[in-house]
Amino acid sequence: MELATKTRGTITLLGVFLLAIISFNSSAQLVSKVEESRGARALIEPPVSQDRFIVEFQTAAFLESVDGMEVRPWSPGVNAYIMYDYQLGKSPISFAWGYGFSSFNVHTNGNFVEDTLSNGFVRFMEFPDNYSWKKNKLSVNFLEVPIEFRLRTRSERIFKLSAGGKIGYAVNIHTKTIDDDGKRKFYQVPELSKFRYGLTARIGIGRFSAYGFYGLSHFFKENRGVELTPVTVGMTFQLI
Repeated sequence: MELATKTRGTITLLGVFLLAIISFNSSAQLVSKVEESRGARALIEPPVSQDRFIVEFQTAAFLESVDGMEVRPWSPGVNAYIMYDYQLGKSPISFAWGYGFSSFNVHTNGNFVEDTLSNGFVRFMEFPDNYSWKKNKLSVNFLEVPIEFRLRTRSERIFKLSAGGKIGYAVNIHTKTIDDDGKRKFYQVPELSKFRYGLTARIGIGRFSAYGFYGLSHFFKENRGVELTPVTVGMTFQLI
């Protein structure tokens, strides 16, 4: 009698164990099919509109070397744009345009001044050796309209590549100098061009990308100042 009871108990435990294994295998197969189905849909369905609010942290410089001018390696600025993203059919490519604000800041060891002996031609003049200063920058703030083509992969970690350009109008131009006497701002920068345009590019993964801008327009009005090509590099954060 006791042996029969133990046998029935053993059989019962084996049955429960087998049922658990069958249930686990069925659940795993179901999850696998769901994930496979999601992956298939991701390959078929086009990407949704993305990267509609962009913030960029950058440093600025000039490509050319001007006599006496030293540009600090880190001249920070911030850009912010609202973008409208339009998917091109079911392809991974989209077209985007928008509007926003850009700050181009360059820290140097002097200022741009008009040369009265050269019909007002603007040149760079470095500070004298006996002048004590702590900070000196030229700041140009633009309202801008960027346009670009974008490529986004359909993988779990989205690879992003974009190329385009932007055009802007300067709404604020000034220099700021901090020396032993305090802080001073000057809002008269001679012959600086208020319109600018250039090429842009970004490459990255997810919400983070490396960013670059190459200016095509004259920094100063044509034939009114030294030839300078503004460039910026930095990081982009796509928030929405």
